[in-house]
Amino acid sequence: MAPFQTIEHHTDIALEHETTHTLNEKPLAEVITLCQERGISTEGDKPTLIQALLDWKLFARPVPAPSTPRLFSVDGSNGLKQDKICSLSSLFLDSDACEIRFEDLEIGRKVGSGGFKDCYAGKYKGQAVAVGEIRVVNFSESDLKETKHEINVLKQLRHENIIQFIGISTNTKQLYIVTEFCDNGDLFDYMRKVPKPPFTQQIMFMHDIALGITYLHTRRPSIIHRDLKSMNILISENLRAKINDFGLARIRPKANASMHTQCGTPNWQAPEFWTPNPSYTEKVDVYAAALIFWEILTWGEAGYPYQNFNEHQLYEAVRDRDIRPPIWELKNYPTTLLTLIQEMWQKRPSARPSMAQVVDSLVQYLS
Repeated sequence: MAPFQTIEHHTDIALEHETTHTLNEKPLAEVITLCQERGISTEGDKPTLIQALLDWKLFARPVPAPSTPRLFSVDGSNGLKQDKICSLSSLFLDSDACEIRFEDLEIGRKVGSGGFKDCYAGKYKGQAVAVGEIRVVNFSESDLKETKHEINVLKQLRHENIIQFIGISTNTKQLYIVTEFCDNGDLFDYMRKVPKPPFTQQIMFMHDIALGITYLHTRRPSIIHRDLKSMNILISENLRAKINDFGLARIRPKANASMHTQCGTPNWQAPEFWTPNPSYTEKVDVYAAALIFWEILTWGEAGYPYQNFNEHQLYEAVRDRDIRPPIWELKNYPTTLLTLIQEMWQKRPSARPSMAQVVDSLVQYLS
């Protein structure tokens, strides 16, 4: 028996206040993500997926006990040994170097929510921070492993276009991941709140994103983000774009090694993900970045990529018929830029440029 176990909770907190109306207001990609996180089939149109989520919420099996993570005895006995109960911080940190005392953390307004994590604006030592509250009461061992992995990835990263990790804090039932705060929220929402900026600012956002991805890809060992999308790009007060959310990032041990795990949000996924045994490289991030660049140029006016497709239609259109978002509507932009985006979302990974090459192509517009 594994030493760490959790007792199931009787409610799904993330869906507790969701209704048909609130779910329908969410983009299809977010509804799909909610289904994926619960092991619910993502086949069907948006109303079908919403009904499946509401059924999940309605028929959740009650368990008459409060749930807190506890360290069970490794000898397989069911009884808990009080001296074996483990502090949350020790489960997520290899050392106390990044631990923040909960009493030193101020938690303010909620600024976002998704899955088993809520995000709040906060303060730490007078500094504005983002506080990601993770509800560990619902954690499985795989959730624990993924979150610990994200923390370990974040601790390594130092780049102005990567969200800065500050530390973690814990209390009895919650884990808090503390990072730098970006006043303007994520790019997906920002594009829907703010009028389309001048071309110079659009290129700056694209250049920032390309620089951040290049940093990840050129590290040794390199890091593949695997879940790049406009919701995972944050915009700072001084309008710099920063890459966030490394829960699905994977370290690539060798430059010529391929990865073999499915993950991410389908609308931004590269076609090579969509096989029973996927094999892919960092070029999946290049593909996703192309879709984000298209979003930036359309500034949300055309929605998000493939927003009217269900998962089956998406796979058939993108993988089998090589359909991509419409470029013809962007005729007022430089042809060289549109060509770059089309190269980045090529079906064959080897035909896509590296992110370093993308950076070099974008620099011409800023010089």
